[in-house]
Amino acid sequence: MIKILVPLLLALALTSVAQASPESCYDAFTEGHTQDSRTFSVSLTDLDGMRDYGRDYQAEAIYVIRELAKELGCARKDLNFGKGSHGRAKHRCKLILPGRANTAVCYIETNLGYFFMTKDYLDKANVTYNRWD
Repeated sequence: MIKILVPLLLALALTSVAQASPESCYDAFTEGHTQDSRTFSVSLTDLDGMRDYGRDYQAEAIYVIRELAKELGCARKDLNFGKGSHGRAKHRCKLILPGRANTAVCYIETNLGYFFMTKDYLDKANVTYNRWD
């Protein structure tokens, strides 16, 4: 039994490692290269480990995008938040109306494209992915 189980588990592990790559993650975000941009609605209450980020909108946006990528089948290493299309990535979050946290908009660059994230009044984050040209 063990002689059969060990090779089977090894083959399964190698298959899952081979499937996870930046290219397969890019395919997931672009629906197989058919979409230049896509919008996702993410339930914040359904995210495991979601904490209160307070006014650290950038950290919250990166966390939500990482969780979305994981849900799409991306490995953690597939999405690099430190590298954009022109070298080092740039991120910025801003309140459209000062003093109103629900008006925060974040721009987040990655190696696979850039994202905008906003939140609604309830428990949803709206994430828009855009591929690099």
